[in-house]
Amino acid sequence: MQTWQELLSQLIEDIQLERRLAQEMGVQPITLRRWAKGVVQPREDNIRRLLKAVPREVYPELLRLLAKDFPKLLEQPTEASTSAALLAPPIEVYVRALSMYTTTPPSLYPEALYDLLLQQMLRQLDPECRGLAVTVARCMPPPAPGQKVRSLREIVGRGNPPWPRDLSQQTIFLGAESLAGAAVTHCRLVAIPSRDEEYNLFPAHWVEHEQSAVACPILCQTRIGGCLIVSSALPHAFSQAQQSLIERYAQLMSLTFTPDAFYSHSEVELRLMPLYTEQLPYLRNFRRYVNRKVEEASMAGHSLSLSEAQEAAWREIEEQLLQLPLRQSGEGAESC
Repeated sequence: MQTWQELLSQLIEDIQLERRLAQEMGVQPITLRRWAKGVVQPREDNIRRLLKAVPREVYPELLRLLAKDFPKLLEQPTEASTSAALLAPPIEVYVRALSMYTTTPPSLYPEALYDLLLQQMLRQLDPECRGLAVTVARCMPPPAPGQKVRSLREIVGRGNPPWPRDLSQQTIFLGAESLAGAAVTHCRLVAIPSRDEEYNLFPAHWVEHEQSAVACPILCQTRIGGCLIVSSALPHAFSQAQQSLIERYAQLMSLTFTPDAFYSHSEVELRLMPLYTEQLPYLRNFRRYVNRKVEEASMAGHSLSLSEAQEAAWREIEEQLLQLPLRQSGEGAESC
């Protein structure tokens, strides 16, 4: 198993990176080499400076390795020492959100507000870029009037390394097997402190890099529109203050949903969704589903807008995924 010294040794093989790290930390390059060889054990303040100086994509792995020798690096601040800035979104965010709500055209408004809120969440919850992903999942409309909401679909997201910056293309359907599903079902914030804990009160649909997670329902007058999901590349990443902050952002996120996107609790009955790897063959063929919906409408003598065709395609994919566990006898995903 790799050590932090070995990882540092690999990094400083790049002479330019070695010089930059040494300059930003205020040490000599030979000091970095001595740390890498284990000749000298660095002080904790120097380790923290090293973490701030390394490339962002390296940060999560280096922190994980360093935590074995420097466990205090993972300690959360106490509630008393948590700054007031962590307890709520900045007032400027509320002002800009309300301004967008009243002045932005409907076609541009949701994306503009998503970008404002998600980017601010990354800055506030992960200022040192340790590794965070924030995604929004919406309730899939019921297949017919009088029927239930059966799943959630991730529609937008942003991340810090090791996640990509834009997570909007990495959609996934979530159901009763997921943490988001538990948050929606119970109508409250739920959290799993560590992926490695043997016993958890809630289910989870873990993805790559994710070590701890929080999910908070997006509500409007007690009606449910979806869920805000925050994932960290580190275990035990979310203090109580941070969870309260996530709740505030979930409240703001309700402004991105139209009134008809919210459902009463009695209208939601989530089903089990297959693993992400089993969903991929369907998700990758999304454009084919959309094109087929447009062609079917044209043959029937009427037209579909792009958004209507996309919604119809998502409904068909949802239906096929819900049936998938019943069809595991060898039948593969439809190629569309």
